[in-house]
Amino acid sequence: MSLSKESRENFFERLLNNYQKWLKEKPLLTKACTSGSVSALGNVISQKVAPQPGGKIVWRSVLSYAAFGFCLSAPIIHYFYIWLEKILPRKETTSQIENIKRLLIDRFIFTPPFILLFLYVVTILEGHGSAVAIKKIKEQFWTILKMNWKVWTLFTYINVNYIPQKYRVLFGNMVGLFWSVFVALKRRQMSA
Repeated sequence: MSLSKESRENFFERLLNNYQKWLKEKPLLTKACTSGSVSALGNVISQKVAPQPGGKIVWRSVLSYAAFGFCLSAPIIHYFYIWLEKILPRKETTSQIENIKRLLIDRFIFTPPFILLFLYVVTILEGHGSAVAIKKIKEQFWTILKMNWKVWTLFTYINVNYIPQKYRVLFGNMVGLFWSVFVALKRRQMSA
């Protein structure tokens, strides 16, 4: 049984209305659930694209990405955007220089330690020790950071300058779905 176009539109309209309601009532929890879900989905997709030997989904890895997205990524990014708005508030007369400053703060102050945290925590959650996490950081950090700067800079510029603050984590999650797949693939390639 397939849904009619009208039923699908009603479903997505209800979903969007509920999301906006939850975002208003419990913004951090809503962003955490979204981030955890999208991170898990990205990991599942990456495992399907580049399967482990035997082709089975490694659920510990999926849960590690979900936990990072829920417990760390969403709260850190949520509060980062609040802080960014306080130091460089967007106004109707915001200059291009202010837009570039917001971008540079994200790219060069926020992103490097966030990637370090991601690599360390996910490796630990996947069941590897601190020594393995540090080794992975040494091997992968610079490559992932450079790729992040290449891939994310345009999206970050749009996000910090044109997306309303309450939707920035969601926008980042949507772009992050593709980024999660890239990072997971890169980590797997470098581990092989």
